[in-house]
Amino acid sequence: MSDPSPSAPITLVLPDGQAIERVRLYERQQLDSGLWMYRIGVPLWQTAAGGGVEPAEYSTWVTAEQLRPLPGINLGDIPAHPRTRTSAPARWAWLLDGRVHGRPATVHAEGCPSATDRAHPLGTMEALDALARPGATACTVCDAAEALLPILAHGQGDVPAPGD
Repeated sequence: MSDPSPSAPITLVLPDGQAIERVRLYERQQLDSGLWMYRIGVPLWQTAAGGGVEPAEYSTWVTAEQLRPLPGINLGDIPAHPRTRTSAPARWAWLLDGRVHGRPATVHAEGCPSATDRAHPLGTMEALDALARPGATACTVCDAAEALLPILAHGQGDVPAPGD
């Protein structure tokens, strides 16, 4: 069953620089921080219940850094949800689950069902600092990975290495 909402083809740029053309762009949403996020669908294959494979679509949110428009494609019909000036910015709240039984520390969004009762609250800058430490991960069950990892990665290619 296909999604009835308007969509348009667009190119997705993967972390290693490869591009997947003609993924589907479904909507745009502006976060309280001003950052725009884009909901896309990537066509893939999945294992069918009786064996074999069947087409499937993986849906996720990405930033503009991961997308490139296709020539001649009008993105004007894609629903856009800008942040209104009257909306009060929501406070991002994060939790840090420390190293437990050899597992690395994990950052969760407040209220994440995967966080343990040992997790302690963090502000956004503290959560980004925690994720910058070796072995730390952002939870993919909640919004932590989608919200924090693009911020952490932003501008990484623009910073010269020491001694350059």
